[in-house]
Order: sequence, then structure tokens, then C-alpha cells
Amino acid sequence: MDYEKKLAQLEEIVKKLESGNLSLDEGVSLFEEGVGVTKECLATLSQYKGRIAQIQSEMDALFDDEE
Repeated sequence: MDYEKKLAQLEEIVKKLESGNLSLDEGVSLFEEGVGVTKECLATLSQYKGRIAQIQSEMDALFDDEE
């Protein structure tokens, strides 16, 4: 699942939790699911951060070679 879909899923979970129309068991289960989705989002962002750092490093090397 891509990042945008995970984020949308997390937003839905938050809406459900904020509605207050859940049993305690349902609320805890949704909270647990939300934590899992949050971890997935953070892992995805970390991967993108690594890719961006790699690209930036390659760009820096290109400009250093020109000097």
C-alpha cells in the first residue's frame, strides 16, 4: 500500500476514534491498528528520506567534480 493510502487509512481510524461511538474493545483495537499504520508511514518516510539523501549526495558530487 502506498503512503497516501496509508495516510488516508490513518485519517479514517482517527475519525472513528474521535466519534466516540465505539466500545472500549473496538477503540483499543482501532488504536492498535492506528499505531501499526503509523509505524508503516514512518518507515516509508524514512525510506524516502534515504533516497533523497542519496540523490542529494550524487548531486553534490556532480557539482564538486565541476569545480
